[in-house]
Amino acid sequence: MLTKLADTGERMTWSGYQAAFWAVLLCFSGAESDRPLSGEPHPPLATAPGQWSPDARRRYFESRDALREEVDALAPRAGEHPDRHLAELVRLHRVLTVRSALYWQHRTHLFAERVRALFDDGVGLARQLSRHDPEGGTRTLARILIDRSTFHVATHEFDAARDDFGQAVSYLGELD
Repeated sequence: MLTKLADTGERMTWSGYQAAFWAVLLCFSGAESDRPLSGEPHPPLATAPGQWSPDARRRYFESRDALREEVDALAPRAGEHPDRHLAELVRLHRVLTVRSALYWQHRTHLFAERVRALFDDGVGLARQLSRHDPEGGTRTLARILIDRSTFHVATHEFDAARDDFGQAVSYLGELD
């Protein structure tokens, strides 16, 4: 399907309806990396962020600043001691990326501009993890490439989506 989209483009224009489906799938995909703070409810995974309670939405999206600070503080330690910190850095960065993408997805004129670097940086970090931990890191890299592939689909960049998805499938095939 990605090859066909890359060759011919999308026949129909997306409305907010399709973007909401993408947001639900991204939230569901990123849930394995996300660990809610104890005592705080986690937003329901099978619904679009627009359907969450105002409190859940506020807590979820306001946490992006704290996540950014945590990622920035952990990055130097991951560089010095990848055995102890790189996997956690990759996990936290993925949580930040998913939350940021969900936050910006309905602001279509800013969406790609605000989250592209997060997806790209996440792939870069996952590549480092894959070199450091070939088995577990490569699975994580495949998952993050799939995340970025879906971002490319959402932004109608079908060639890039196909390339990322193809790399992810290749990495997963090498592990089996």
